[in-house]
Amino acid sequence: MNTIFSNQQINTTELPTTDAVIFQPLHAKYKRVVLISTIIFLLFILALGASGFYLPFLGEDSMLLEYKAVVFGTSVVFSLLVLVLNMLGVSKKGYAVREHDILYKSGVLHQKETTIPFNRVQHVEIYEGALLRLFGLCRIEFFTAGGSLGDLKIPGLPLEEANKIKAYVIEKVLPQAKERGENNTQDFLNTEQ
Repeated sequence: MNTIFSNQQINTTELPTTDAVIFQPLHAKYKRVVLISTIIFLLFILALGASGFYLPFLGEDSMLLEYKAVVFGTSVVFSLLVLVLNMLGVSKKGYAVREHDILYKSGVLHQKETTIPFNRVQHVEIYEGALLRLFGLCRIEFFTAGGSLGDLKIPGLPLEEANKIKAYVIEKVLPQAKERGENNTQDFLNTEQ
């Protein structure tokens, strides 16, 4: 067998940039979903922080009262920080569907951009949780051969748009799957509601 192996160096200045990609923002209603879910979580945290004041077996000495105040104050500061970061995070999220892949960006302090080539997609699901459904939104999930580290979840999409993206990806993936001899193409059609 006579194969020629090539591994030439590529000039990185000639590679296409992702700066040219125009990311679509998540739906505006998704900000409300994040606000409500964050507030529910933070009320639980604040209740834990405040519970020290109402536990009679802890006693009432002044040192313990100061400790309780510090714990509650810390939980308030933590809650405000989480709320601000989560709300800022929504505006930093976006996605783009291209001819051969899908991109998703997120992050306030640590910005992350994930690209999933369609030929790596094994399975696509649309998930509507109770809160997302209340606002007419859903989350689309792309499962890849890379396991959970290679999977991609895009929240805050209207159901109609998520179905269009799913149909487009399936249209791209099915011919490739059939070429590889994969017969179980029904897995692509999963939708949880």
